[in-house]
Amino acid sequence: MSGPTIRTQIACTKCGYDLEGLEAQAKCPECAQDIMVTLAARLDPATESLARSRALVRVAWGVYLACLGSVLGCAVAAPPILGFALDSVALPAWLAPGLRSAQSIAPFIAVAGTLAGLIGLVFVLPWERRRAMIRARVIGGAGFAGWGVIALTTPSFDAALGSLGAIAAVVAALTPLLRELVPYSRMYRSARHATQTTRDLVIAAGVTLGAGAVALSLSRTAPGNREVILLATVGAYGSAMFLLVGLCYRLANAHWALRSVRRPPPKVDEVLR
Repeated sequence: MSGPTIRTQIACTKCGYDLEGLEAQAKCPECAQDIMVTLAARLDPATESLARSRALVRVAWGVYLACLGSVLGCAVAAPPILGFALDSVALPAWLAPGLRSAQSIAPFIAVAGTLAGLIGLVFVLPWERRRAMIRARVIGGAGFAGWGVIALTTPSFDAALGSLGAIAAVVAALTPLLRELVPYSRMYRSARHATQTTRDLVIAAGVTLGAGAVALSLSRTAPGNREVILLATVGAYGSAMFLLVGLCYRLANAHWALRSVRRPPPKVDEVLR
């Protein structure tokens, strides 16, 4: 007896060939990959019983915009860093104009990011009286509002350090909603190597703030302590890069969740017969 066959259009994950009408135990006629490999990648039986609604899609969109805004908002630190590099380092002639252009554009990127996050948390999220929703809207919205005010001020290292408190508030506010979206995305559930905990991100923000404050204070009051200033600066930059990478991971997680919520995988009984 023949095994179950595919009764709907489904593309091979390796070559894109339409596998409709073929047996599940067969191989792709185009690339010879086992069709079961494609089915394992395209189907997700664990999510078939989960409830879906328009409100859930709005949650996914709100979280995605907030994560996108948190990444773009980090451009608030670019102008002082680029300005220091342009003033202190002998850069090639072909590189300096590009860095100056990036220095002038970065504040607009930071403002656009904070606006995107504010819109996502205040206007896109559904108006539900749940603790996670209220927490995201109030704490996260306040964080993005303060972040936007800092982005509109004159670029400086002090302003960049001041934005770290807003970053921590936004990270903590988004965590409950991200946890709610985890079950809907198999990629999100399985990609533990590409996720960052709230604790790690908040610690990175705190280390960046502390080390950066020490470096700035010593550079103004005791510039002779070059070794300590250099050590604090390296620590601040290292933790800041960890924080930025973690925010990028969160954006990827939010993208996976949004894609799974908007276009859920087909059910097994719809694909096989």
